[in-house]
Amino acid sequence: MSEQARLREALTTGPFSLALRLALRASGLSLDRVQYRLRERDVPVSKTALSNWQSGRTQPERTESLRALAVLEEILGLPNGALSVLLGPPRPRGRWLTRAPNDMRADQAWARPDGLLRTLDSLGTTLSAVDRLSKVALQVTCDVGPDRVLRRIEHLVVLRAEQEGVDRYTVAYRSDLGQPEITETMGCRQGRRRGDHETGFSTFELLLDNGLRAGELITLRYTIKPGSPEVYHSQRVGASTRVYGVQVQFHAEALPVRVYRRFQSSVSETGCAEIDVRLGTTFTAQYAATDPPPGIYRIGWDWD
Repeated sequence: MSEQARLREALTTGPFSLALRLALRASGLSLDRVQYRLRERDVPVSKTALSNWQSGRTQPERTESLRALAVLEEILGLPNGALSVLLGPPRPRGRWLTRAPNDMRADQAWARPDGLLRTLDSLGTTLSAVDRLSKVALQVTCDVGPDRVLRRIEHLVVLRAEQEGVDRYTVAYRSDLGQPEITETMGCRQGRRRGDHETGFSTFELLLDNGLRAGELITLRYTIKPGSPEVYHSQRVGASTRVYGVQVQFHAEALPVRVYRRFQSSVSETGCAEIDVRLGTTFTAQYAATDPPPGIYRIGWDWD
């Protein structure tokens, strides 16, 4: 997809930060030059603020910032309101990323969503492109070895195409403890991979065996190898998911003293209750739900 085509798509579907970044790139103007032109028109904006707007860390919300945004659209040669229409409602944390209706926004689902945006951008795709496939059902199986290392996370997922011709599925994984790998794919093969060192994001393309028609279902299987001593697994579950299940298999020589599950409606929610999960006779802990509310589902374990 050409840069102009990507800009047109971003101006239609968002998010604001990507549209601004592509518009700046298309204009050929540096942030210093843009800042100078804004100051010339009596709507000064700091270079830091401009950088934060295009990275997704913050968005213009105050009256003077919105006035500057209108001038910025003119400077970048965009139609009046082209960028401002992509802004969500003001929020205390100041970050907003578009998602499908009734689903979690990326800044609700992830800490530091700017890293996710950067990895998607480097793949030449957007959040709206990710939503071309809906996750209908998901079964996750985690394997913790005798060394207490989370060795593998197997995903069995049923997806539905929301548009014609969808031929790839994007997987995002975030960890501060190591770089994951994807192995053991079925129904797909691994394509490109991008990482963001600052935020710990890794984003993978899974190329489908066949392109899908709108409404068509497909089942994929893939395994993530974290290779790190993680003590929990968190899964983002959206509004389209009808069935979600997770299992954690522990080695007989390294059993945790406690396993628990927790639900958060967003990363900013605090004080969430932790519910103990029983460890079965096969050293497996599990949880399953039908029509789960959108949010973050964590299953974790304590060694001490």
